[in-house]
Amino acid sequence: MLASFKKKFIKTSLIYYIYRYFKYKFKSFTSYGGSGEDIFIAKFFKSFKKGFYVDVGALHPINGSLTYLLYQKGWNGINIDMMQENLKLFNIFRKRDINLDVAVSSSKGSIDAYLFEVGSGVNTNQLKIAREWENKINKNFVIRKVKKNTLNNILISNKVVKEFDFLNIDVEGHEFDVLKGLNLKKYRPKLISIEIHVLKTKEIFRTNVFKYLSKNNYELVSQYKQTSFFTPK
Repeated sequence: MLASFKKKFIKTSLIYYIYRYFKYKFKSFTSYGGSGEDIFIAKFFKSFKKGFYVDVGALHPINGSLTYLLYQKGWNGINIDMMQENLKLFNIFRKRDINLDVAVSSSKGSIDAYLFEVGSGVNTNQLKIAREWENKINKNFVIRKVKKNTLNNILISNKVVKEFDFLNIDVEGHEFDVLKGLNLKKYRPKLISIEIHVLKTKEIFRTNVFKYLSKNNYELVSQYKQTSFFTPK
């Protein structure tokens, strides 16, 4: 069964890569995502005039954003980032959205944040990853204690509907902890994009993220670089 699924997934991904190649080659698009993932997302929701997203690890309201294309279409949602400084820009450029400065994890309380600089895409709650980036970019990080909450609590307090449209999770190695704080029996987003830190596609199937989402009846439908896309089965 798993072998059959993998064949289907590889076929779907191949079609997506071919589609991306010809779309970018013969037609210009405005993409704000780091690797063009937002084009795939916009196409997925092509028939939706409006919708609701939740972006965990939102970082910037425009640059690198996987939700800004949707915002331009008239969507709105919740942007979450653990750095208060980052949210100031969201309050200027994403006024229809709810913008929250909190770390998202598997429990409520406080957590260490390893921060390189304001707006850095490698700020993280994982010390191991912070050490790796420290060596790669030759910069030192500072440690700041920040408040944390579960995604479940955040959705409840903001009265988010159970079947909201899009969930994006990009938190530099803390993705599984975010998922553990979300009741996927109650909340069923139509599309989940999540960063999975593996070098090869076949390694995705061994990750806790994949196993957790599969257990909750989500299937992997596409993958591009480190971003994987899941939909309800």
